[in-house]
Amino acid sequence: MNKKLIKIAITVLFSFFAINTWANTPAVLELQKRLSLSSQYSAEFTQIVRSMKGKVVQKGSGKLQIKQPNLFRMDTMKPQENRIISDGKNLWFYDPFVAQVTVNRIEDVINNTPFILLTSNDPNNWKQYDIKQNSDTFVLKPKSKKSTIQQFDIRIDPYGLLKGFSTIEKNGQSNLYMLKNISTNNIKVDQFKFKVPKGVEVDDQRTK
Repeated sequence: MNKKLIKIAITVLFSFFAINTWANTPAVLELQKRLSLSSQYSAEFTQIVRSMKGKVVQKGSGKLQIKQPNLFRMDTMKPQENRIISDGKNLWFYDPFVAQVTVNRIEDVINNTPFILLTSNDPNNWKQYDIKQNSDTFVLKPKSKKSTIQQFDIRIDPYGLLKGFSTIEKNGQSNLYMLKNISTNNIKVDQFKFKVPKGVEVDDQRTK
C-alpha cells in the first residue's frame, strides 16, 4: 500500500472513531433516552428573564407543545404575544404586534435555538453542542463561536418528565422557563403547521 492510500485509510479510521466517540458520549445518550420517553406533551410555562447582574427584567407566560420527532411549538401569551413553531424542517417566528413572521431552515439556526433539540432526532443538530450531565440537569454549550447562546440547560428526570429549561446568552442575560400542568394527551400534527395570516409580512431567510 502506497503512502497516499495509507494516509487516506488512517484519516477514514480516525473519522470513524471520532464519530462513534461522540455518539457514545454518556451524557448525550442519557439525555436522548430521557427525551424519547415522552412522545408528546403540552404544558404551561412561566418565563423569567434576568440581566447579567441577576435583576429580573421581564416575566412571561404561555404554552409549550412538543411531539416527537422534530415538532415544537411555543406560544407566549404575556407580556407580548408571539409564536415559535418548528415543523421539522423550518422554524417560524411570528410576532402579531408587528404583523411579521420570520422563517429559517432549522439547520441554519440550530446554534442559536437549542430548544429544537428537545424533539430533534437529527445527529447533525446534536453534534453542534458539547453536552455534560449533572444529575437531572444537562448542560449544553454550542461549539460555534458565532452562537449568541453561551449555555442551554435542560432539567429532565429519569422518567422523561421535562421540568424546565434555561438559556444564558453571551451578553449575560438569562431566560428561565418553568413548566406546570403537563399533559400527555394527543396533539394533532396540524398544531405544528404555520399558516401565514392575511396581511402578515413574511421574512423568508431560506432564500438568502
